[in-house]
Amino acid sequence: MSNRPHSAASAAPFLTADVWDERRPLADARLRERVFPARVIGVGESAHFVAEFNAARASLVESLIRDAGVGTVALEIGRDEAPLVQQWLGRKRPEELHTLVGPLTTALYGTFLDDLRRRLPQNHGLRVLGVDLPNSLSIAPSVAPLVGVLARIDPGSSELVHATSKLAARVQGGSAAASAMSWLALEQDVQDSLTVHLTRLRARVDALAAVHRADADASLWQEASALIEAAATTDVMLRAVADLFSGAGRSDDTTIREVYVAQRIRDAVETLADGERIAYVAHNNHIQKTPVRFDGVLTAHPAGSLLADSLGTGYLAMALTHADEKVPEMAFPAATDVGFRVERVDAAALSELSVEAACAGVLRPARTAIVLCEAVGDDRPLMIRSQSATAQITARTFDVALVVASATTDAAVSVLGLD
Repeated sequence: MSNRPHSAASAAPFLTADVWDERRPLADARLRERVFPARVIGVGESAHFVAEFNAARASLVESLIRDAGVGTVALEIGRDEAPLVQQWLGRKRPEELHTLVGPLTTALYGTFLDDLRRRLPQNHGLRVLGVDLPNSLSIAPSVAPLVGVLARIDPGSSELVHATSKLAARVQGGSAAASAMSWLALEQDVQDSLTVHLTRLRARVDALAAVHRADADASLWQEASALIEAAATTDVMLRAVADLFSGAGRSDDTTIREVYVAQRIRDAVETLADGERIAYVAHNNHIQKTPVRFDGVLTAHPAGSLLADSLGTGYLAMALTHADEKVPEMAFPAATDVGFRVERVDAAALSELSVEAACAGVLRPARTAIVLCEAVGDDRPLMIRSQSATAQITARTFDVALVVASATTDAAVSVLGLD
């Protein structure tokens, strides 16, 4: 990021733009001033499967690890995949990433994680947190390990947990879309039975965990509580996503997931030593500080807004977006493991009052440059790209935005046969 001022003619004068140097991600004093008070740094992207976003995020996260005390990376994955990603990043697993985790995780993070792994030194000790529900939105990844945990500490739940496991196994899919379609194909009595079993098991586990919180098995009870919470929340989110597919979706329903994610991150913050930070790497719509709105319709109160409320200046939101005319987008349905293909489609036209337009004067002279837009706290309406559409924000939604000129499809998409 250059320290030389650049003038950018913009219809949004409450945003300031400058060139960002990917080789020295934290060189700019204004950015450093925002990073170092933060305990959690949200690192976003306006669309999945974009090569330039993955490259920029790898450079930025590496610098945050080396120079800003980030020792934990929180990802849009479930607790089932996080240990595998951590072992792989630590070079303790020689396999290709796509053989260890699901296709959606590889597609979302593959090139970013590949690049980050190459950049990090041996024995870096980076911790990976899966703060989300399983991104397949299937329930089995949470229930399967629960069977083993409860076999050790609660034999009395055996019949209930095994019945729950059999029901959960009937929801199959490599993405939220695929799992929602699988859930919709079940008879209503099976859907309802799954929910009842999960609710009953959750109540039992939570009650007994409270009773045994001081026992020798307290950590196992804590693990059981976390697993059943993930399973039960996934079940509720399946219903919400299925409603969206059937046209009966409710506004703000996906806040269920956002609350879950925010709580996992807040719990992790409580374990940080002085000077340690977490990088939360997810879509812009999850890390942003204000409600997610499209065409005036409230979609969700994102995890970022909940973190901003609880952490104040301890939370920093950094968006990534682009000024390209095309962008990778998911096309449903498709006969793939994840239920969609990735196609390059027209991106939404840029509004004059957009983050991207505010950077035009800096971006155009260097079409491959990455540009920093820094908001100065104004509440006037603003737009930013989100997937192939645009979302309504204000200058308070993100603390910083990095804007790339092009948004090409990431190589992981082709490797996985999703193009």
